[in-house]
Amino acid sequence: MNTLQSIILGIIQGLTEFFPISSSGHLVLIPFFFNWESPPLYYIVTVHFGTLVAILSIFYREVYRIIEAFFLGIFVKSKRSNNYFKLSILIIIASIPSVLLGIFLEKYIDKFFYNPLLVAAFLIITAIILLAGEKRGKNIKAKNVKNNTFIALIIGLGQAIAILPGISRSGATISFARFFGIKRTECVKFSFLLSIPVIFGSFIFEIYKSHSIIFNGSFSEIKYLIIGFIFSCISGFFAIKFIVYLTRSKNLNVFAIYCVVLAIITFIVVYCRSF
Repeated sequence: MNTLQSIILGIIQGLTEFFPISSSGHLVLIPFFFNWESPPLYYIVTVHFGTLVAILSIFYREVYRIIEAFFLGIFVKSKRSNNYFKLSILIIIASIPSVLLGIFLEKYIDKFFYNPLLVAAFLIITAIILLAGEKRGKNIKAKNVKNNTFIALIIGLGQAIAILPGISRSGATISFARFFGIKRTECVKFSFLLSIPVIFGSFIFEIYKSHSIIFNGSFSEIKYLIIGFIFSCISGFFAIKFIVYLTRSKNLNVFAIYCVVLAIITFIVVYCRSF
Protein backbone atom coordinates (compact mmCIF):
# COMPACT_ATOMS: atom_id res chain seq x y z
CA MET A 1 0.00 0.00 0.00
CA ASN A 2 1.17 3.55 -0.72
CA THR A 3 -0.04 6.98 0.39
CA LEU A 4 -2.39 7.53 -2.56
CA GLN A 5 -4.00 4.13 -2.12
CA SER A 6 -4.48 4.77 1.59
CA ILE A 7 -6.15 8.12 0.86
CA ILE A 8 -8.46 6.65 -1.78
CA LEU A 9 -9.48 3.69 0.36
CA GLY A 10 -10.06 5.98 3.34
CA ILE A 11 -12.35 8.22 1.29
CA ILE A 12 -14.16 5.21 -0.18
CA GLN A 13 -14.71 3.80 3.31
CA GLY A 14 -16.11 7.06 4.65
CA LEU A 15 -18.56 7.45 1.80
CA THR A 16 -19.69 3.85 1.46
CA GLU A 17 -20.09 3.19 5.19
CA PHE A 18 -23.09 5.51 5.25
CA PHE A 19 -24.30 5.16 1.68
CA PRO A 20 -26.07 1.76 1.62
CA ILE A 21 -23.64 0.19 -0.85
CA SER A 22 -21.28 -1.78 1.45
CA SER A 23 -18.01 -0.22 2.54
CA SER A 24 -16.31 -3.58 3.12
CA GLY A 25 -17.37 -4.69 -0.35
CA HIS A 26 -15.77 -1.62 -1.90
CA LEU A 27 -12.57 -2.19 0.08
CA VAL A 28 -12.40 -5.57 -1.66
CA LEU A 29 -13.39 -4.43 -5.16
CA ILE A 30 -11.36 -1.22 -5.52
CA PRO A 31 -8.01 -3.02 -4.98
CA PHE A 32 -9.25 -5.82 -7.24
CA PHE A 33 -10.15 -3.44 -10.11
CA PHE A 34 -6.83 -1.59 -9.93
CA ASN A 35 -4.66 -4.64 -9.15
CA TRP A 36 -3.62 -3.26 -5.76
CA GLU A 37 -2.63 -5.45 -2.88
CA SER A 38 -5.67 -6.18 -0.72
CA PRO A 39 -5.60 -4.14 2.50
CA PRO A 40 -5.17 -6.19 5.69
CA LEU A 41 -8.16 -6.59 7.98
CA TYR A 42 -6.62 -4.32 10.61
CA TYR A 43 -6.50 -1.51 8.01
CA ILE A 44 -10.17 -2.11 7.21
CA VAL A 45 -11.27 -1.88 10.85
CA THR A 46 -9.09 1.22 11.34
CA VAL A 47 -10.79 3.14 8.53
CA HIS A 48 -14.10 1.89 9.93
CA PHE A 49 -13.04 3.48 13.21
CA GLY A 50 -12.58 6.75 11.30
CA THR A 51 -16.24 6.61 10.32
CA LEU A 52 -17.11 5.96 13.97
CA VAL A 53 -15.43 9.25 14.88
CA ALA A 54 -17.49 10.92 12.13
CA ILE A 55 -20.68 9.56 13.70
CA LEU A 56 -19.68 10.80 17.14
CA SER A 57 -18.83 14.26 15.77
CA ILE A 58 -22.44 14.63 14.57
CA PHE A 59 -24.47 12.63 17.08
CA TYR A 60 -22.37 13.32 20.17
CA ARG A 61 -25.32 14.85 22.05
CA GLU A 62 -27.49 11.77 21.50
CA VAL A 63 -24.60 9.44 22.35
CA TYR A 64 -23.90 11.32 25.58
CA ARG A 65 -27.57 11.23 26.59
CA ILE A 66 -27.84 7.52 25.78
CA ILE A 67 -24.76 6.65 27.85
CA GLU A 68 -25.84 8.90 30.72
CA ALA A 69 -29.37 7.49 30.73
CA PHE A 70 -28.07 3.92 30.63
CA PHE A 71 -25.88 4.25 33.71
CA LEU A 72 -28.49 6.26 35.59
CA GLY A 73 -31.11 3.67 34.73
CA ILE A 74 -28.95 0.83 36.04
CA PHE A 75 -28.85 2.35 39.53
CA VAL A 76 -32.04 4.42 39.65
CA LYS A 77 -35.24 2.56 38.81
CA SER A 78 -37.27 5.71 38.14
CA LYS A 79 -34.85 6.68 35.35
CA ARG A 80 -35.66 3.55 33.35
CA SER A 81 -38.73 5.19 31.82
CA ASN A 82 -36.44 7.67 30.10
CA ASN A 83 -36.56 7.29 26.30
CA TYR A 84 -32.77 7.42 26.06
CA PHE A 85 -32.47 4.56 28.56
CA LYS A 86 -34.92 2.51 26.49
CA LEU A 87 -32.90 3.34 23.38
CA SER A 88 -29.68 2.20 25.07
CA ILE A 89 -31.25 -1.17 25.89
CA LEU A 90 -32.48 -1.59 22.32
CA ILE A 91 -29.00 -0.81 20.96
CA ILE A 92 -27.53 -3.46 23.25
CA ILE A 93 -30.16 -6.01 22.18
CA ALA A 94 -29.66 -5.18 18.50
CA SER A 95 -25.88 -5.57 18.87
CA ILE A 96 -26.08 -9.14 20.19
CA PRO A 97 -26.51 -10.86 16.79
CA SER A 98 -23.39 -9.13 15.42
CA VAL A 99 -21.33 -10.23 18.42
CA LEU A 100 -22.49 -13.83 18.16
CA LEU A 101 -22.03 -14.05 14.40
CA GLY A 102 -18.64 -12.34 14.64
CA ILE A 103 -17.48 -14.95 17.14
CA PHE A 104 -18.87 -17.80 15.04
CA LEU A 105 -17.38 -16.58 11.74
CA GLU A 106 -14.16 -15.10 13.12
CA LYS A 107 -12.02 -17.87 11.60
CA TYR A 108 -13.66 -17.52 8.20
CA ILE A 109 -14.08 -13.76 7.76
CA ASP A 110 -10.69 -13.23 6.09
CA LYS A 111 -11.65 -15.58 3.24
CA PHE A 112 -14.63 -13.43 2.28
CA PHE A 113 -12.40 -10.37 1.88
CA TYR A 114 -10.46 -11.84 -1.02
CA ASN A 115 -13.27 -13.07 -3.26
CA PRO A 116 -14.75 -10.42 -5.62
CA LEU A 117 -17.33 -12.88 -6.98
CA LEU A 118 -18.80 -13.35 -3.52
CA VAL A 119 -18.82 -9.59 -3.01
CA ALA A 120 -20.71 -9.13 -6.30
CA ALA A 121 -23.28 -11.73 -5.26
CA PHE A 122 -23.73 -10.06 -1.88
CA LEU A 123 -24.15 -6.66 -3.58
CA ILE A 124 -27.12 -8.06 -5.49
CA ILE A 125 -28.55 -9.28 -2.18
CA THR A 126 -28.09 -5.75 -0.80
CA ALA A 127 -30.01 -4.35 -3.77
CA ILE A 128 -32.87 -6.78 -3.16
CA ILE A 129 -32.96 -5.85 0.53
CA LEU A 130 -33.05 -2.12 -0.28
CA LEU A 131 -35.85 -2.47 -2.83
CA ALA A 132 -37.89 -4.78 -0.62
CA GLY A 133 -37.49 -2.50 2.40
CA GLU A 134 -38.66 0.56 0.49
CA LYS A 135 -41.65 -1.24 -1.02
CA ARG A 136 -42.70 -2.76 2.30
CA GLY A 137 -42.20 0.52 4.16
CA LYS A 138 -44.77 2.26 1.97
CA ASN A 139 -47.47 -0.32 2.59
CA ILE A 140 -47.45 -0.85 6.34
CA LYS A 141 -48.55 1.21 9.29
CA ALA A 142 -45.61 3.01 10.89
CA LYS A 143 -44.17 1.73 14.15
CA ASN A 144 -41.64 3.17 16.56
CA VAL A 145 -38.40 1.26 17.08
CA LYS A 146 -37.88 2.88 20.48
CA ASN A 147 -40.66 0.82 22.04
CA ASN A 148 -40.21 -2.53 20.35
CA THR A 149 -37.56 -5.04 21.39
CA PHE A 150 -38.47 -7.48 18.61
CA ILE A 151 -37.95 -4.85 15.90
CA ALA A 152 -34.59 -3.91 17.41
CA LEU A 153 -33.50 -7.56 17.35
CA ILE A 154 -34.51 -7.95 13.69
CA ILE A 155 -32.59 -4.79 12.79
CA GLY A 156 -29.66 -6.28 14.69
CA LEU A 157 -29.86 -9.38 12.50
CA GLY A 158 -29.58 -7.07 9.50
CA GLN A 159 -26.42 -5.60 10.95
CA ALA A 160 -25.06 -9.07 11.73
CA ILE A 161 -25.28 -10.35 8.14
CA ALA A 162 -23.41 -7.23 7.02
CA ILE A 163 -20.26 -8.86 8.35
CA LEU A 164 -20.15 -10.29 4.81
CA PRO A 165 -18.48 -7.86 2.37
CA GLY A 166 -21.06 -6.73 -0.17
CA ILE A 167 -23.92 -6.73 2.33
CA SER A 168 -24.36 -3.09 3.33
CA ARG A 169 -24.60 -2.58 7.07
CA SER A 170 -26.49 0.69 6.79
CA GLY A 171 -28.60 -0.67 3.94
CA ALA A 172 -29.57 -3.82 5.83
CA THR A 173 -30.37 -2.08 9.11
CA ILE A 174 -32.34 0.73 7.46
CA SER A 175 -34.26 -1.67 5.21
CA PHE A 176 -35.00 -4.15 7.99
CA ALA A 177 -36.45 -1.24 9.96
CA ARG A 178 -38.46 -0.14 6.93
CA PHE A 179 -40.04 -3.61 6.81
CA PHE A 180 -41.91 -2.49 9.95
CA GLY A 181 -42.92 0.86 8.47
CA ILE A 182 -40.52 2.90 10.56
CA LYS A 183 -39.92 6.35 9.11
CA ARG A 184 -36.82 6.54 6.98
CA THR A 185 -35.24 9.37 8.99
CA GLU A 186 -35.65 7.40 12.22
CA CYS A 187 -34.24 4.29 10.52
CA VAL A 188 -31.15 6.23 9.47
CA LYS A 189 -30.46 7.65 12.91
CA PHE A 190 -30.95 4.31 14.67
CA SER A 191 -28.71 2.61 12.09
CA PHE A 192 -25.90 5.09 12.74
CA LEU A 193 -26.20 4.84 16.53
CA LEU A 194 -26.32 1.04 16.30
CA SER A 195 -23.05 0.97 14.38
CA ILE A 196 -21.08 2.57 17.23
CA PRO A 197 -20.60 -0.43 19.57
CA VAL A 198 -20.00 -2.88 16.70
CA ILE A 199 -17.39 -0.72 14.95
CA PHE A 200 -15.67 0.08 18.24
CA GLY A 201 -15.64 -3.56 19.32
CA SER A 202 -14.33 -4.76 15.94
CA PHE A 203 -11.58 -2.14 16.01
CA ILE A 204 -10.38 -3.06 19.50
CA PHE A 205 -10.50 -6.78 18.76
CA GLU A 206 -8.65 -6.61 15.43
CA ILE A 207 -6.01 -4.12 16.64
CA TYR A 208 -5.35 -6.31 19.67
CA LYS A 209 -5.09 -9.39 17.46
CA SER A 210 -2.74 -7.67 14.98
CA HIS A 211 -0.81 -5.34 17.30
CA SER A 212 2.44 -7.26 16.92
CA ILE A 213 2.26 -6.92 13.13
CA ILE A 214 1.40 -3.22 13.27
CA PHE A 215 3.84 -2.03 15.90
CA ASN A 216 6.70 -4.27 14.82
CA GLY A 217 6.32 -3.16 11.22
CA SER A 218 7.74 -0.15 9.46
CA PHE A 219 6.77 3.44 10.15
CA SER A 220 4.97 3.52 6.79
CA GLU A 221 2.60 0.80 8.02
CA ILE A 222 1.38 3.02 10.86
CA LYS A 223 1.43 6.09 8.59
CA TYR A 224 -0.98 4.44 6.16
CA LEU A 225 -3.33 3.54 9.00
CA ILE A 226 -3.34 7.15 10.19
CA ILE A 227 -3.91 8.51 6.67
CA GLY A 228 -6.76 6.09 6.02
CA PHE A 229 -8.30 6.94 9.39
CA ILE A 230 -8.20 10.71 8.74
CA PHE A 231 -9.69 10.55 5.26
CA SER A 232 -12.39 8.07 6.23
CA CYS A 233 -13.38 10.37 9.09
CA ILE A 234 -13.59 13.46 6.85
CA SER A 235 -15.47 11.78 4.00
CA GLY A 236 -17.71 9.98 6.51
CA PHE A 237 -18.71 13.29 8.09
CA PHE A 238 -19.96 14.68 4.78
CA ALA A 239 -21.56 11.35 3.82
CA ILE A 240 -23.65 11.35 7.01
CA LYS A 241 -24.80 14.92 6.35
CA PHE A 242 -25.75 14.02 2.79
CA ILE A 243 -27.60 10.77 3.54
CA VAL A 244 -29.56 12.37 6.39
CA TYR A 245 -30.60 15.18 4.04
CA LEU A 246 -31.38 12.79 1.17
CA THR A 247 -33.55 10.38 3.14
CA ARG A 248 -35.86 13.15 4.33
CA SER A 249 -37.54 13.14 0.92
CA LYS A 250 -35.97 10.40 -1.22
CA ASN A 251 -35.90 6.60 -1.06
CA LEU A 252 -32.85 4.34 -1.37
CA ASN A 253 -33.69 2.76 -4.73
CA VAL A 254 -30.90 4.59 -6.55
CA PHE A 255 -28.38 2.83 -4.31
CA ALA A 256 -29.96 -0.53 -5.16
CA ILE A 257 -29.42 0.21 -8.85
CA TYR A 258 -25.81 1.16 -8.12
CA CYS A 259 -25.21 -2.15 -6.31
CA VAL A 260 -26.56 -4.15 -9.25
CA VAL A 261 -24.46 -2.20 -11.78
CA LEU A 262 -21.31 -2.63 -9.67
CA ALA A 263 -22.00 -6.35 -9.31
CA ILE A 264 -22.41 -6.73 -13.09
CA ILE A 265 -19.14 -4.84 -13.70
CA THR A 266 -17.40 -7.14 -11.22
CA PHE A 267 -18.72 -10.27 -12.95
CA ILE A 268 -17.52 -8.91 -16.32
CA VAL A 269 -14.05 -8.04 -15.00
CA VAL A 270 -13.63 -11.44 -13.36
CA TYR A 271 -14.76 -13.16 -16.56
CA CYS A 272 -12.40 -11.11 -18.76
CA ARG A 273 -9.44 -11.77 -16.47
CA SER A 274 -10.08 -15.49 -16.56
CA PHE A 275 -8.67 -15.65 -20.10
